[in-house]
Amino acid sequence: MLTVYAMQWKRLIKKPFLVLLFMGLTVMMVTVVAGSQGNQKTTVRAFSETLSSDQLDTLVNTLNEDENFHFEQMTREDIQEDIRMDRYGYGVNLDTENYRFLVGRESQTMAIVDQYLQQFYREKNTLAAVRADFPGSDLEANEVVKVQTNSLTELSGNITSMSVILGMTFYFSIYSVLFLMLNLFEEKKSGTWNRLIFSPISKTQLYLGHLIFYVTIGFLQVLTLFIILSQLLSIEFTGNIPALLAITFSYILCIVSIGILLTAFSRTVSMLQVIIPIVATAMAMLGGAFWPLQVVNNAFLEFAAELMPIKHAVYGMMETILQNRSFLESIQPISILLLMSVLFMGVGINLMERVSR
Repeated sequence: MLTVYAMQWKRLIKKPFLVLLFMGLTVMMVTVVAGSQGNQKTTVRAFSETLSSDQLDTLVNTLNEDENFHFEQMTREDIQEDIRMDRYGYGVNLDTENYRFLVGRESQTMAIVDQYLQQFYREKNTLAAVRADFPGSDLEANEVVKVQTNSLTELSGNITSMSVILGMTFYFSIYSVLFLMLNLFEEKKSGTWNRLIFSPISKTQLYLGHLIFYVTIGFLQVLTLFIILSQLLSIEFTGNIPALLAITFSYILCIVSIGILLTAFSRTVSMLQVIIPIVATAMAMLGGAFWPLQVVNNAFLEFAAELMPIKHAVYGMMETILQNRSFLESIQPISILLLMSVLFMGVGINLMERVSR
């Protein structure tokens, strides 16, 4: 077994391009996708019909002190023209004590901006009224109780980045593992596999040597990418570490089992090279690696998602991280992935043995 395992490592060291390529693609795709969906400031176009230019500058600068919003000064005519051209949905007419929206169409951010402006003007008008009652007093608003919170926008951005990391990493690991398993197919077709069977190495040792190697490569690739991407995107993978490692191991084992099954079914190398991208992409799309499954309303697609290993891996990891689940609470996705592994591997090895005979 160790001889077969070491032989596969020597082959990989001589030709490491494939693994490095898919690791690089994973980093690139996750950085682009997660970066475009990360936390962004809400831009609000503002004008005033009553305030002077200096007063509007002061008011806008005060509003921009909140890091989640960016108020941009424009004229009413320019905002109306942009709304008419549907470049954005609304603008804000700022006054000393109040504000009004200039709306062309509904926007998801309008409610958030309205809530922020209500709070801002409520505090501003309250201070103005107190100052009027106590002239000459230097008054300012102070926090009585300081509560540290995460906004829904920030929390949503972290969840999105985390799901992108998990989905893309598991997706490209399919390619790395399955394309490496082309070597297994070539050994089977060239007759090397049969010669190894008749060698002093038992079949169990032969299968275990290949199996452990492919699981090791996939597992190390996933862990390395998690570390690199979490640092790049400032995402912390908290939760039960043994449960996260067990889910990752079970998923990689399942992918290796699928690779054995595809190898047994394929007749030529070119056929296997065509099948791998189809299977990998189909599993990722149906399993929710590219988009959340909550947006899917089709009963058949929801059922198909339950049959995809990547679904149980991604959502098992997300639930373990976000809900801080223990190992026993995470046993369901682990058990499902191990069951799939046994099923695929059993069928695949049985077919390979028939072909060999």
